[in-house]
Amino acid sequence: MAKANGINKKILAKRDVNFFAEFTANAAKAARMLGYAVAVGVLVVFVVVAFIVAYIIRNTLIKGQIRDLENLLASPDYASLERDAEQLTEQLNEMSKYNYALSQMRMNVDQINAVPTDLPDVIGKCIPSDSYISSYSISSSYLTINGYTFTYYSPVDMCNMLNQKDVFTAKPLISTTRFDLLEKEKPEDIIDLTAETVNGINNYYTFTIAGTLISNVHISITRYQDGVETMATLGAIETLDVRAGDAYYIDNISTYNYTGVDYTLSRIFVDGVEVDATSFNQIVENNRYADIATSNRDIKLYYTVAVPEE
Repeated sequence: MAKANGINKKILAKRDVNFFAEFTANAAKAARMLGYAVAVGVLVVFVVVAFIVAYIIRNTLIKGQIRDLENLLASPDYASLERDAEQLTEQLNEMSKYNYALSQMRMNVDQINAVPTDLPDVIGKCIPSDSYISSYSISSSYLTINGYTFTYYSPVDMCNMLNQKDVFTAKPLISTTRFDLLEKEKPEDIIDLTAETVNGINNYYTFTIAGTLISNVHISITRYQDGVETMATLGAIETLDVRAGDAYYIDNISTYNYTGVDYTLSRIFVDGVEVDATSFNQIVENNRYADIATSNRDIKLYYTVAVPEE
């Protein structure tokens, strides 16, 4: 019985020792975990406090910058800034209108073609030997010659000689008609008996040569802001001087920038006629307007303010 009691006491004592050791180890582990938790908590608090301090400093600096900016805007140098901006805008508009008026006058002058001063001499040197000129008329862009010839093809030869001198822009019109002597009522109307020489040829022709003298044509290009009540031009009139028959182009036509504002092409008018939708879409796609210079052209380009991409 005593042995049994002794064994039980040893076992109990051993269990007590193990429990105490295990309790001590758990307590130490819990103490370490608590230390870690406290350290993490202190670190979090430190970070939060640092962010708060940085935010306060940043907010103070921003307030100071705002206050300095308000003081600057309230200074005499900036007191009349808005009024000056309005005045400058009005001056810009007036200068734009003045520039447009000057370019319009320049366009009118450019479209007036001066007749070469040596043209009568050129005509005289190109008259065939069997022909003579009864009259001629020269305007700023057109030449008309009337005359007589003994052979039917002499007016054609005369046109060839004039073309070699670069007189006509395109092939001129030639009208040749046989002169009918039977329309005369009296023989003395046919032959002047009092003249020193008598024209015995009774078969000759009257002819007329008419053609354009314009060697260059002028293409005027004007840009407008579309969708506004009053006509607003975007810059001056641009004039292209192109030789008749040559091709000309207006590149980068789809967009336009004027005084820092971007515009998008919306419509095109050529000599007062609007370009159809199919041709317009093709022009926008190619970003180019192309045509052949046959005569003076007035091209109006209408733009709308470009919508910023989001």
